[in-house]
Amino acid sequence: QDRDDWHLQFLTSRDLRRRQVRSQLDGFIARVTSNAFARLLKSTGKPVVDIYYENPLPGFAVVKTKHEAVGILAAEHFLDRRFKNFAYCPYGGGRTSAYCLKSFVRRLHRAGFGCNVYSAKSEPSYNIDESEHIRDVLAPPKDAKQLEKWLISLPKPVAVFCPSDLRAWQINGICRSAGINVPREVAILGLDNDIIICGTAKPMISSIDPNSRKIGYTAAETLAEMMEAVIPERMIVRQIPPSGVVARSSSETAPVTPPWLADALVYIQRNAKHGISASDVFSELGLSHTLVTRVFRRTLGVTVQEEIAKTRLEEARRLLSTTELSITQIAKMSGFHSVTYFMQSFSKAFGIAAGSWRANVKQSPAY
Repeated sequence: QDRDDWHLQFLTSRDLRRRQVRSQLDGFIARVTSNAFARLLKSTGKPVVDIYYENPLPGFAVVKTKHEAVGILAAEHFLDRRFKNFAYCPYGGGRTSAYCLKSFVRRLHRAGFGCNVYSAKSEPSYNIDESEHIRDVLAPPKDAKQLEKWLISLPKPVAVFCPSDLRAWQINGICRSAGINVPREVAILGLDNDIIICGTAKPMISSIDPNSRKIGYTAAETLAEMMEAVIPERMIVRQIPPSGVVARSSSETAPVTPPWLADALVYIQRNAKHGISASDVFSELGLSHTLVTRVFRRTLGVTVQEEIAKTRLEEARRLLSTTELSITQIAKMSGFHSVTYFMQSFSKAFGIAAGSWRANVKQSPAY
């Protein structure tokens, strides 16, 4: 909307094979999904901004999600839900999967946990066009039997991160066919927050939002800079932090007993930011204050109110690291009634002021 003089055309790789189409364009923002496509774009001599980063070429600019931050976010989503068993299921190879895996495993190791990584006998291809991608969604994966065997072998309950909503969809379907309960036995988290894939799955799939709007805006800004100057000889790489986890039914669980305790934790995860108190949890469960408090202390080592406060602080940290909202706005959106109380609680919990923590995170290579 900032560039009224731009005319946008939405093209497939097939369209760009026609010389007449290529000659009419001044620059490209593209998902460069194959070496052949990369070479085709390179041959135009026009500025290219790649938003995929699997087949980079000198002279291309890159605007991409900070995938190291994605892996950390995925691990912390599951750690916050007290999982002890973790698995990673890639969809093909490539840079995205490698970066996500490395940071996911590193964060789990810091917390004292390992990770079971799925390895397919034959990797799915990334060189697909739009129609083939839709067919992939609708059809069982080629490695379905191997995936089912792997899922059955995992210790339960287990948290599975897939760096692709498509892979998360496939895992969800295989669990259903194999009689594995999602999310009680297998909790699933995807990446991309594809509304169609995540929203039509049963149960609906939790996913990390890669901040696509910001990626698109930054890609357009970068292309404008390239068209107004000399095409750079060395690669420009701009990384955008993910927006956060969009929690849906596939990961809304807690691997604890009795079942009502898991229900209580899910209720707190959903509603802590809305200003609930311990009495709201007791009312939701329909159980006595004494019983709930005793089981919380014995099983989790905290009171109900302490669990609510912990969940609010984690939400505040998510907002601090993924948004530019003010401290006052974040305090309110996290469920704190007072910004002063929020700042005191944050400093007490993490040993650092909220503003300083945000500054440190922004400077971290993983963010």
